[in-house]
Amino acid sequence: MRKISKLADLCWEGLTLQHVSDKEVVIPYQLFLILTFIFELFLSFLFIFSFFIFKSFGYKPNFQYYISGGILILMLIMTGSAGTVLLLPKKQ
Repeated sequence: MRKISKLADLCWEGLTLQHVSDKEVVIPYQLFLILTFIFELFLSFLFIFSFFIFKSFGYKPNFQYYISGGILILMLIMTGSAGTVLLLPKKQ
């Protein structure tokens, strides 16, 4: 269990660039995270819109549709939390 916890900590440090301070790396990564978050918001809008369209026409989506919605929510949470950690000033 410790190895999985250590691996998760290393992944989080990599996603949030905790040991990188070079502006040539950090600024493009911030732009990438912002664009990723905007794209995920667009996908969320499409998911919600398609849900209402499906309901209005009486179509019942399959299980994969709902799984993709859950994955989209997890991606939004991950991108949002990594973005807030990256954009907030670091405490030293």
